[in-house]
Formats: sequence, structure tokens, C-alpha cells
Amino acid sequence: MDIKEKVQAQLEDPRYDEEYKAQLRALSEEELRDSFYRELTFGTAGLRGKLGPGPNRMNKYLVQSISYAYALYLKEQAEEASAVIAYDSRNSSPEFAEEAARTLASNGVKTYLFDQYSSTPELSFAVRYLEATGGIVITASHNPPEYNGYKVYHHSGRQLLQEEAGAILALYEENKDKADIPSRPKEELIEEGLLEMIGDKVLGAYDGVILASVRNPHCRGMASQLRVVYTPLHGVGWRAMQSFAQNFGLTKLYPVASQLEPDASFPEAKGPNPENPEVFAKAIELAEEKGADLILATDPDVDRIGAMVRGEDGFEMIDGNQMGALMAEYLFSQRQERGGVVITSVVSTSLVDVIAQRYRGSVRRTLTGFKYIGDAMDSLSEEEFVLGFEESYGYLSGLHARDKDAINAAALIIEMALSALSQGKSLLDKKEELADRYGFYKEGQIVLTLEGEEGAERIRTIMQNFRDKPLDRVKSGRRTAQIDYLEDTPLPKEDVIKWSFKGDQWIAVRPSGTEPKLKIYIGARGNSEADAQANYRDLEKSMKELMDRE
Repeated sequence: MDIKEKVQAQLEDPRYDEEYKAQLRALSEEELRDSFYRELTFGTAGLRGKLGPGPNRMNKYLVQSISYAYALYLKEQAEEASAVIAYDSRNSSPEFAEEAARTLASNGVKTYLFDQYSSTPELSFAVRYLEATGGIVITASHNPPEYNGYKVYHHSGRQLLQEEAGAILALYEENKDKADIPSRPKEELIEEGLLEMIGDKVLGAYDGVILASVRNPHCRGMASQLRVVYTPLHGVGWRAMQSFAQNFGLTKLYPVASQLEPDASFPEAKGPNPENPEVFAKAIELAEEKGADLILATDPDVDRIGAMVRGEDGFEMIDGNQMGALMAEYLFSQRQERGGVVITSVVSTSLVDVIAQRYRGSVRRTLTGFKYIGDAMDSLSEEEFVLGFEESYGYLSGLHARDKDAINAAALIIEMALSALSQGKSLLDKKEELADRYGFYKEGQIVLTLEGEEGAERIRTIMQNFRDKPLDRVKSGRRTAQIDYLEDTPLPKEDVIKWSFKGDQWIAVRPSGTEPKLKIYIGARGNSEADAQANYRDLEKSMKELMDRE
């Protein structure tokens, strides 16, 4: 069936309402092609796509169909299946959450639906707290305003692994054309006890865990000395952040007022990603006005956090790899026993390996996607687990959840900043101490945005060419290893290639699982900052030259 036939079939199908069909008729030929050339599928963070009609878009019909498949899956996992559903402030998030809740509850799954905006880590916590069989959060994390998504959770609180997601997709394929998916009114389901609204009790329990995560009691006594500016970037982070500050005694927490309320259009942060320094513009203005020491920004669903620290020349960003290394150093140093495990991805800094070695700890590497870190956590006790992190500004330092948690990370960053302050230092000073102790590391990315059907094919071609003609040599020396994660490891198979070179330099390449992007990760090491920068530039240049030959 070609695209025109697929469109006509939906226009004639009585399952779709007139609002949906009107949206379909309004699309241009190019938009129709992009909306119908493929179906959305599970990536590194569940389903994620632009809002609109068509199988390659997020809409209520996709939510209903995938929720029905998930209900069937959950009932295979447990006799008395249950699920928790949360949603953030994006366009259509409350509507999609209610659609999912009605579908699950109407099909034999006891469903808990948050009665207010809630975050990804709060959902992960709630699945564990309520001992549910699974969970859903409606969010597209840090993607632009036109996106939404559907993350699906395991009973442990982590996102689903490939095999589990595959089982749900198989059920979806079997039932996607089902015309009569049961979906009863919300009020009936609540009255019969099949759907239960949740909120303050669960969130209060989460807040208690975050407060208890602070390890150093001396820091709590100093909390009023630290000045912190915070922005939720129009997302849902303020409730939990405010609760932590009040309970911890952080009296000098200054929120960016114009970015405080949830707003699906993200008017002052069109790309609401705390990895991007430009989203800190308003926060920096407020920080200068208040004389703040630290700026924190969380993304809309509160699973990522970025930090800027006051330095001699204004505020300086601490990137995801640097923050992961600072957290690892601090947490290892606070442990009474030597040892412990840090879990991170194959594209994160190798600095953490030498930090762990110093404290007789170890590092476990997983594929990209925090679901793999969450899965690895299940084999560790509270005494063994130190930290899970990804270079993409996602961190977790407690076993209360199995997904990255920006409020947990904020509490830890504030604790670390207070510990440094007690020594007359800042986190920038601590970053310099890491370099003096372990050497100089520099990481970064080249990101290619390749949208649509042609872009997807281009990404596939580039990845195949990298496999056929790998980079053999860079300035620091010859390639010492190549790992193809489709073939060469005991990890789940994924489209990732990593090359290592003499001198602890490396390059990794992977298609994004959530956006139409090809990501090239670069890691360099040097005997000085200038040396590390030079090695990084050489790796970057070598990679660009390789791509130019494509």
C-alpha cells in the first residue's frame, strides 16, 4: 500500500474522528510522506515523535493502541497486573495520559494515574513504591515543543529493554487494526476501583527519599550559606526542587520566575535541554543580580540537569562527563568502605575508570540508554552501588529509582558545592583538582541532524561505511581496538561502533534512538589541558575528513 492509499484508508476509517481527519487533510504532500513512510517504534527512550496524524506521529490513536498492547503484556507478567501513569507539561500530555489510563484500566490492569504534572524520576520511584507491574510516563524529555512521547517501565522502575519492548510491539502489530479496543469513561473506572488517582502521598514519599540522600550532615548545617539559582525550563521540576530546598534549609534558592510555570511552548527555551548553554541566559541574569554561586537547570521531565558555577570570568558550564567524574570522586571519598561500583555508558568519559581504580572500585559499561544502567543496578546492593550516569547530563546516586533523576542529582551537586565551600573552594576548583590528580580529559560530540526518510537512509549508509572503512590512525597513533556493538560484545546488540587509539583516545558513533540524528562521541586525554585539547581537535579533524570521503 503506497502512502496515498494509507492516507485514504484512514480518511475512510470510522475509528478516526473528524478532528483527526481534518488534521490529516491539512497536511502538505511532503508532510504526509513524513507522517506515513514508517511507524514510530521504541528507541532508547520508548516512543517519541512529532505530534500529529499518521503512524509516524504521536497521537491519541497510537497511544490507545500501544496501551492496549501494554495491557496484554502486563497481564502476561502478573495475575493482578497494575501500572502507574505520569505525565509532564507538554502539549497533549494530560490527554494522552488519560487515554492510556482508561485503556489499561478497561482491559484488566489496575491503574494509578497522577493527579498533577509529575516527572520521569517520580514515575520510576512510584512504580517501585506502589509495587506496580509497570508504568508509563508521557513526555518527550528535552525535545522541541512539537514532540511528545511514551516511555514504558518495568516493575523494577527502569525503562523496558529491547526484548521486553519487542514483546509489546509484537502484541501491538497483532492488534493495531482492532476497531473496538475497550475504553470506558474515567469516572466509571474510578468508581469501580479500577483506576485510582494518586499524588501528594507518593510525591511526599519521594521528597523524603531525596532529602535522605544527602550524605554529609555538616553540609546541611551550611545550607543557608550557598546561593543557588534554579530553572525548570518551563517543565515540572519546581515542586520537588522547592520541597528539597525548604526541607534542607537552602534558604537562598532563587527560581527564574518567567520559566517557573509549566508551559508546553517553552517560550524562553525552545530547545529545553540543559546541555545547551543558551538555555541558561535568564538564569545567568538572575545569578548576577543575586550574587549566586551555582546555577541549576532541569529539562521538562526532570531527568537531566545542567550546572554552571561562578568563576573568575563569570559562570562556567560543567559538562555531563565532568559532573559524572566529580560525583564519582565525591561519592567514593564519602564511603566508609573501599570499593563500590559506578555504572556508565560506553560513550562516557574514561576519567571515571581511573577515579574508581584509586578507591579500589570498579566501572561497569553499558549501552547508551539509562534503561541499561537501571538493569545493571538490580544486581547491586545499596552498599555496592555508587553512581549511575551518562555523559548526556543524566545521573542517579540512589536505589529509590531506576531512571536518571535530576532532583536527586541537584541535591548531590548542592551537597558537593557545600563541601567545597567548607574548604574555601568551588566545584571549578574541584574540577581542577581532578585534572591535577588524574590527568586532563576532553570529551565532546559531532551531531548530524538528518531528518525524514532520506535522512534515515543516509544514517544507515554512513554507519555501514564506517564498518567497511574504519578510521585506522590519528595523530596520537594507530587504532588499537574496534568494537562493533552489533557483533562483538556480550551486551544487547545495538548500532554502535567504538574505536580506541593509542594514548587513551577514542571515538564512538551511533544513531540517536530518540531524534533524527547521528552522534559521534570523541574522548581525548593529554598531559596538560592544551595537550588534551590538541588531541581532541585531531580526533575531530580525522573524523570530519573521514565523513567528507563519504
